[in-house]
Amino acid sequence: MRCLLIAACALLAWPCYSQAPLEPAPIYPLPPIVGASDAPAESILSRLDRLEAENAQLRSRLDAFVSQPASEDGVTFAVFPGGELAGSSQLVQPCACHQPNCVVCQHGRGSHSTYPTLTWSGFLQLDSGWVSQDDANIATVGNVQAQTGLRRVRLRATGRVRDDVSYMIDLDFAAAGHPSFRDVKFTLHERPGLQNVVIGYFQQPFGLDAMTSGRELVLLERQLPFAFAPFRQTGLMSHGTALDESITWAHSAFVFPTDSFGVSEGDRGGWSYASRMTALTFQNAATKTLLQVGGSYCFQDPGNDVVRYAIQPGFFVTDPDDFSSGGGVPVFVDTGDIATQNVNLFDVELVGLRGPWSAQAEAVSSVVNPDVGPQLSFGGASARLAYVLTGESHEYDRSRGVIGGVIPAKETTSFFDVFSGAWEVAAGWAWIDLNDKSIQGGEMQTIIVGLNRYTNSYTKLQLNVIRTLLDDPANGRSAATVVAVRAQASF
Repeated sequence: MRCLLIAACALLAWPCYSQAPLEPAPIYPLPPIVGASDAPAESILSRLDRLEAENAQLRSRLDAFVSQPASEDGVTFAVFPGGELAGSSQLVQPCACHQPNCVVCQHGRGSHSTYPTLTWSGFLQLDSGWVSQDDANIATVGNVQAQTGLRRVRLRATGRVRDDVSYMIDLDFAAAGHPSFRDVKFTLHERPGLQNVVIGYFQQPFGLDAMTSGRELVLLERQLPFAFAPFRQTGLMSHGTALDESITWAHSAFVFPTDSFGVSEGDRGGWSYASRMTALTFQNAATKTLLQVGGSYCFQDPGNDVVRYAIQPGFFVTDPDDFSSGGGVPVFVDTGDIATQNVNLFDVELVGLRGPWSAQAEAVSSVVNPDVGPQLSFGGASARLAYVLTGESHEYDRSRGVIGGVIPAKETTSFFDVFSGAWEVAAGWAWIDLNDKSIQGGEMQTIIVGLNRYTNSYTKLQLNVIRTLLDDPANGRSAATVVAVRAQASF
């Protein structure tokens, strides 16, 4: 009996390895056992109970321990059950850890790093349209057939590789090239004096319609002055805000032109410059009212020594950047290729929001310096007014200076429940003139009325009736009417 008690005491007092420097458990010596009467069993059992309690406390501390700083420079160490020491550069937690920064499991252990991150998003738009033309319009642009097809099919991956570095890869599977790049870029954030630095293939900072996302358009398409915008090109941009985001600014250097894969065309470099600035001149959060003014400038030195302006009348199924693509609505005005030294673009814009009302307008002027002949001037203007019948307001993106979408107060649970979702009526007018001196590209106006239904935050249905008035130098005046619908879903 005496031997068994001594062995049990020795076993329970055996040192336990912990995951941090711990004070050794106190050892209580046992008095020599002379006889049964000198070491009462009650005293020995009491000491055994005390040792068991201390051992349980040590095990509890061991189970609760994760890691602790071992140096002032923030290096973290931990001891694994096998006794090995691991630093913060290693995988320091078990795979089943519940720490908020344990997001990766490799070889049975987790990782402290939360980077890189990845978020998927996208949207698709299915369009269908019917076209009515008078005889003069058919003679000018051809017999335009009814069209049904996917206008945009976007898949986007975004994330961060560090706190101050983000990326975006945005592809369109409905445009020419299948798929084609839309925004493929990475951004360096919080740079002194520059704020955000963007490198890659992205929307150039010019114009109001051009800077508005394709999923947030109130009308089916950007209006006619969009023909002048440099839009997406490959380059380097700095952008940011000032005065509590009441001012936005952006400056970009880019190569022009580039194709739908971001590759420059021509052999002269084509370095160009674009800049945009907006300012909130009035805002009232209580009435959801704001007034914004803005302007843009762009200088282009085409790498292929050519510039061309052309556009459709507000509806098309195929890629509008690919004028040669067949099967879609043709361009109604077109300058053709102009041998060019350089181009100067100017844009002024105005945005207003008040409760359910939203309005915007802009005007663009293009001054072309051709290789041969006098300077050429082209221009365009547009205006758009909308009212949300159900009372919701459009969002406003302060960092970009553009109008956003509508989030319905009551989402649609049944398509036939006409009192759910958000309903909006809209009207737009646009004009473009591509006639000057030897270039006779035509003049066109569009008058658009529209109806939008936002069934929830991710789906939208649109109806546009587009009246087009064309004045062609060769065939005179003509008219066409397009009735078009769109179903859009995003995620």
